[in-house]
Amino acid sequence: MTIAQHRTGLVADVRTQGYAIWPGFLDARATEQLREHTTRLAEGELANHYPKSTRVWDLFRHGEPFVDLLVLPAFTAVLVELLGENHLLSDFSLNVVHPRQPVDGWHIDYPYNEMAARVSGSLLGLQCVLPLSPFHSSNGATELVPGSHARLSLPEPGQVANQVVFDTEPGSLLIMAAATRHRSGFNTSAHPRSAILLSFVERWVRPMNDPPESGPWGRTEALRVLLGMQRPPETINGVLI
Repeated sequence: MTIAQHRTGLVADVRTQGYAIWPGFLDARATEQLREHTTRLAEGELANHYPKSTRVWDLFRHGEPFVDLLVLPAFTAVLVELLGENHLLSDFSLNVVHPRQPVDGWHIDYPYNEMAARVSGSLLGLQCVLPLSPFHSSNGATELVPGSHARLSLPEPGQVANQVVFDTEPGSLLIMAAATRHRSGFNTSAHPRSAILLSFVERWVRPMNDPPESGPWGRTEALRVLLGMQRPPETINGVLI
């Protein structure tokens, strides 16, 4: 399969079933490097401890490996096909689910979770999950409902059916439409489960986070646009204004 065919398959899966899985998105070396970085962050003073997880926000602030992740050419190409040019980073964080932490409720992500009335016809946003440890049913791997991104209402509690589990090894990537119903399962293992979360929105949707100040994360124009630090040229009927 060519790179273009692989990209086409991922895009088609997200549009039709609400999610796609990208096996081997990162190789073992790159995945281990990120795992080492995030382990230190989760144990440091910048970690935020919540009832359901430990989080570290704005990973682009914490070193080149995280910034490099945002500009991988193949990843960028998939995001452009799904969200259009000049899409924006909405959230970039570490999520560590510890043993015995509570199960999430079924939910959808930003911006759909902020809407009084759902809309259809556009993805608006994506949630990407990059495991840094194995994801299995036994440690509460992400569960999701295929095709649920096309529904305009959330199900009643207890009425979710046909869910699948994102069962995978570190370095694979889950790309999920923001409107796809999903949750974190119950971690019955003796070990924490960690992943990097990357959320993106179309260029006209306000991201969850404000643009950062100037810093090494804005080393290129593409990164500054992605982070909301710089607006791309605006046009009217294709003419620059």
